[in-house]
Amino acid sequence: GNSVNRVFGILNGTCNYILTRMEAEGVSFDVVLKDAQRLGYAEADPTFDIEGHDTAHKLSILTSLAFGTRIAANDIYMEGISNITQADIRAAGDLGYRIKLLGVAQRTESGIEQRVHPTMVPTASVIAQVHGVTNAVAIETDILGELLLSGPGAGGNATASAVIGDVADIAKSRPGFQHGPVFGRPAKELKPYRKAQMRS
Repeated sequence: GNSVNRVFGILNGTCNYILTRMEAEGVSFDVVLKDAQRLGYAEADPTFDIEGHDTAHKLSILTSLAFGTRIAANDIYMEGISNITQADIRAAGDLGYRIKLLGVAQRTESGIEQRVHPTMVPTASVIAQVHGVTNAVAIETDILGELLLSGPGAGGNATASAVIGDVADIAKSRPGFQHGPVFGRPAKELKPYRKAQMRS
């Protein structure tokens, strides 16, 4: 079959917006964060987004879907973007890289490795071309290679669309309706999550 080896991506539109503006305009994290809050891309308390919690929660769901394991959000290494400075952005650019907050889940010999952290990605890579509030998920498989899916990740319309989709799914799951399992298989068939040793 076509098995997944790795899933990674930009899973938080707020963080991607902040990093995009910091690079494009040379402004500080704090200035862009205030603009993101004013525009409705960031919450009044942005901690959940900027410290990587939102990305980690989404990554745990993707890990479950990709590898058929139970959700293990508490086992994810997590580092946010609040300490990223203009010096970091410039240094990455000088080396031919761009900083993105990535969520990464990959199969290893010892288990599944999950991590969220700012990552230097080559500016010529497809994931580096994802700007603003856009999210993108790359799926690496043994047969098809790498697939990339992208779309809006922050703001009123994106949030409203996700909520409406969730409400529709709930409505379809009432008694008498045939509805597939949330993770593509019944919960009792999800394998226990086996945390991989992080490589140093």
